[in-house]
Amino acid sequence: MSNLQRLRERLKQGFYLDNLYEMAGLCKSLALDTPSPAPYFFMRNIFLDIARHWEEVPLPVEEAEQVESKMIEPLEELVERLEAGASVEEVFNLLNRVVSAYLISFK
Repeated sequence: MSNLQRLRERLKQGFYLDNLYEMAGLCKSLALDTPSPAPYFFMRNIFLDIARHWEEVPLPVEEAEQVESKMIEPLEELVERLEAGASVEEVFNLLNRVVSAYLISFK
């Protein structure tokens, strides 16, 4: 199983601290193994930021689920399209969706 497939499987498992750190590690490996590391770099930093934020200020389950629900769909779509060999423009648009969801989640 490739790291990209493992990342997709990890996303399905949801946002909890150990999984967020695992996904960040997978993204770092993916970024190091590709000539186009930007999407993996962005995802890695988002996963790390969420994990660090939650370690400092644990959220009630309902709030954590809201963050996850806003973030999962754009992240899954990005990973799916990366796996399918999406164009640079499509990846850029998907990254914008991920970053927007992240920013909305942490106002």
